[in-house]
Amino acid sequence: MISGILASPGIAFGKALLLKEDEIVIDRKKISADKVDQEVERFLSGRAKASASWRSSKPKLVKLSVKKRSHLRRAYYAAGR
Repeated sequence: MISGILASPGIAFGKALLLKEDEIVIDRKKISADKVDQEVERFLSGRAKASASWRSSKPKLVKLSVKKRSHLRRAYYAAGR
């Protein structure tokens, strides 16, 4: 059995969101000066892909009910995002 955060008394049945916090690992490595532009481009490309992924998901989220969006938003922020 998994215990959750007490919101109200009683027993609830349904789907649960299990939050698992992974340790954040920052890979620190030195790069030569001639690789800086390449690494910056790699970063900007990754950021653009993440942004595009969010934008493509947004219309799907709009179709969800307000209640479901609220739950998703709370779960997202509870996960520390």
